[in-house]
Amino acid sequence: MDYSKLLQVILDIAEEMLVCGAEVSRVEDSIERMCGAYNCTRVNAFIITSNIQVTMEDPDGNIVTQIRRIIRSDVNFDKLDYLNDLSRYICRERPDVPIIREKFDNVMSRRDYPTWIAYLGAALIAGGFAVFFGGSFEDGGASAVLGVVMLAMIKFMSRYEKNQLAMMFIISFLSGLFTILMMTTGLGEHKDKIMIGGIMLLIPGIAMTNSVRDMLTGDIVTGTLRLTNSLLQAAAIACGFALSLMVTGGGAL
Repeated sequence: MDYSKLLQVILDIAEEMLVCGAEVSRVEDSIERMCGAYNCTRVNAFIITSNIQVTMEDPDGNIVTQIRRIIRSDVNFDKLDYLNDLSRYICRERPDVPIIREKFDNVMSRRDYPTWIAYLGAALIAGGFAVFFGGSFEDGGASAVLGVVMLAMIKFMSRYEKNQLAMMFIISFLSGLFTILMMTTGLGEHKDKIMIGGIMLLIPGIAMTNSVRDMLTGDIVTGTLRLTNSLLQAAAIACGFALSLMVTGGGAL
């Protein structure tokens, strides 16, 4: 067996697990178990949010090392569930590399949810939180419209802007302007409640949760990096909405 190719496909699985929202400790454990299933020893996996490093010793005593740079983030628990199943299958059956590659490609080619479901979810989340935090049903309707617009901006900008902080700031600023525009046309009663509903679509809640879980499991560096990045994103979101209020003279909520 070509253990370099084996480690390559294992890293492909690990990368996608990390991108889909898995915590670092789970990904490290999956790597070690998959490598160990093929009688590889001294498996050392080190992962942070933007980097995977794995070194192992194959049965012939050769040291194999690979490094992977992570620049994407696309939380998808459905795909993560199938990747977890694939890792368990690898540990149980120990298939050849071409079979692993085929099954991995099948997971990655799974169809996503229809676009209309994503927009419906965005509308329900934004509208629901606007009402939950004290807004009227009219505010909920306006926030639902804002949620649809925000998701459209996220899908558009994610194709061209890879800097998450810049993207969150721009989307927040434009969303704030759109909220003010809706208020001037008579749609909605309280702009703060409408904005709160929209903000809930951007808050990096999963990243914050995983950062705490990482620190509790001993991955202090990764947890700190994730927490810092989440706080910076939250600050960018707040600054974007605040700037929209300042430039339109709507600073008084």
